[in-house]
Amino acid sequence: MQVLQRKHILQADARSQWYRFKLTFGLGVKTEKNFLVSEAALRFIRGILPQGAKITTFGRRDGIGMQALSRMSAIAFARAFGAEYIHTPFESIDHTPANQISWAQKWEDFFGFSKHYKVIDETYEIIDYQDYMQRPKQLASNSVLFFQQCWWFTRRYPDFYLNIAPELRAGMNLSTERGERLRAAIHVRRGDVSASANKMRYTDDASILRSIDSLQRMAREAGRDLAISVYSQGSPEEFAAFKARGCELHLDTDAIETMKAMIESDILVMSKSSFSYVAALLNTGVIVYEPTFNPPLSSWIRKRDDGSVDVKRLVAALDKARPA
Repeated sequence: MQVLQRKHILQADARSQWYRFKLTFGLGVKTEKNFLVSEAALRFIRGILPQGAKITTFGRRDGIGMQALSRMSAIAFARAFGAEYIHTPFESIDHTPANQISWAQKWEDFFGFSKHYKVIDETYEIIDYQDYMQRPKQLASNSVLFFQQCWWFTRRYPDFYLNIAPELRAGMNLSTERGERLRAAIHVRRGDVSASANKMRYTDDASILRSIDSLQRMAREAGRDLAISVYSQGSPEEFAAFKARGCELHLDTDAIETMKAMIESDILVMSKSSFSYVAALLNTGVIVYEPTFNPPLSSWIRKRDDGSVDVKRLVAALDKARPA
């Protein structure tokens, strides 16, 4: 099974040796948890872990973007290495507008993971992969290896998400219609970020407005009618510049409706957020990527440093965009 590049195999081997050294001498290994996926990948490609071994992911308590992405990364990892993904439903999600249980269930219903994958129940034996690695044992048919996420793999090989996106979309209630009028969704991350707070994930208005200018130039050159919707948090006064550009404002709207609209859009302009990233992975149109910690797929168009976008690439991508 040739999934990993040689350089990543060597890196994973080196990390494995360092991990074992730390264990031997009683040094802390908690900071090494993200490496566990690379260790599992090595065991799969070397036949130590059997084809069909079961994996799951859970344990995060952050927003829906990170939690959905952790599960999608595990599904992509399982598909790449011949494992079986067993789904663990959402339990607790940050930024909950209502009852935690009902909100988590609404997201479960929206993504529809249980329509394609078996769901964890009391018949399974869940084994933390770190425990398994330190004390290997024969896996039974009901054994499920637990990871918190599989980002070591998907951040090095993001195009593997393409292998699972069609089946994920098939389990969701998404519109497949493509009208004559192009629909662009702009995700503007606000609320928990600003120029002074969490600024690593903040993009200023001027940069986003340059992206909008590029989209409008693209529409003129392509001879297409374009409707732009801005999804964010705040008051209309804070988004006056976007309104002046002809954008329709969707502020503080239901998060599930926002995610659905972003996935269904013909063009999605991302923000620096996992929420945007999940929508982009499931969107079949043109993706404008905002550089962040999650890497772009090969087909995505990267913004320039000033926020503008290559118009010729936009036009070409629009012509190639595949149907849902």
